[in-house]
Amino acid sequence: MTRSTRLHPSHADELAQLHARAFRPEDAWDAAAFNELLAQPHILAFGMFRDASLAAFILIQFVRPEAEILTIATAPAFQRLGLAGNLVRDAEQQLCSEGLEKWLLDVAADNSGALAFYHRIGFQEDGRRPDYYRRLEGTRIDAILMSKHVSRQVSM
Repeated sequence: MTRSTRLHPSHADELAQLHARAFRPEDAWDAAAFNELLAQPHILAFGMFRDASLAAFILIQFVRPEAEILTIATAPAFQRLGLAGNLVRDAEQQLCSEGLEKWLLDVAADNSGALAFYHRIGFQEDGRRPDYYRRLEGTRIDAILMSKHVSRQVSM
């Protein structure tokens, strides 16, 4: 099993390239956005590499005692191999020692794959933000608000 590595602003181009492969073009973030985010003190990123290429990453805003998953992406060739779950687990283990008690996130209501993934790793739905996401063609999609309380024993 591959362990995650802490990522820095120098990884912004790689993050943007992977994000563009994992998301719809209108939802992908560019290198400038990743660079700006990673320069902030409460933003953390962890990634997993395969053959020296970034295969998956998670971007987190951590303000003790809560961490919000801002985005998580896996390269199409490595999806469904457990990398995203490993990233969440590794981040949780590290952040627990720094006071993490609860995960937060929002996900588009039409993203059934992400919803299934988050349910599988212990997240629960807390509510929704109507019409939060706007699609390129102009349709609006609700955001599902999710959370997960962290136990000191991490298992996934």
